[in-house]
Amino acid sequence: MSKYSRSNATFKNYAISLGIVVGILLVMSFVVSGRSVEHIPTVNYRPDIEVLRQSADYEVMAPSEELPQGWTPTSSTLDVTGPVEWSIGFATPEDSHAMLTQSDGDPDAVVRDRVKDAEPVGTVMVADQEWERFDTEDWGAIVQRGDDRTLIISGSTSLDEFAVLAAHLETLPVPEEGESSEEEDGEGDASGTSDDS
Repeated sequence: MSKYSRSNATFKNYAISLGIVVGILLVMSFVVSGRSVEHIPTVNYRPDIEVLRQSADYEVMAPSEELPQGWTPTSSTLDVTGPVEWSIGFATPEDSHAMLTQSDGDPDAVVRDRVKDAEPVGTVMVADQEWERFDTEDWGAIVQRGDDRTLIISGSTSLDEFAVLAAHLETLPVPEEGESSEEEDGEGDASGTSDDS
């Protein structure tokens, strides 16, 4: 009979118990890490662009389809009841936030609202165009004031990311008069043809 049989059995039980506890902890860590992955809600802002084009008296600027991967649209707000204004927010590749705003409202009021407490720090060339720059430690903006609308890119991200968004804006012309009605007439003709067949 072994002198250490009882201690060996006790050690073996401890080892088994420890193994079970470690296994449970590993399973729990995998579950928690899987749940902690951030899921950013996205929006489809393309329908707002079409409404804006029909409502605005200016050429609409919108992000192109070539906007790099990692720019996730998270909000789109369109107001056509007074001054026509559209804002679209993005989560950026740098895990920050940027917002594009265009409005034909009072330029000073629109800029004040979007730049927050950022101070004017001169001008900067972005996407081959001159923009006013506003900056603080945790917020910034670049601004273009046109005759018919004000364009602002603002947020908590870097000037480099402002430049990426600005470089991927495309100009959408004001629709010709009757453009939408022609499309509707075309759809009506198509349906009429199908009814006759």
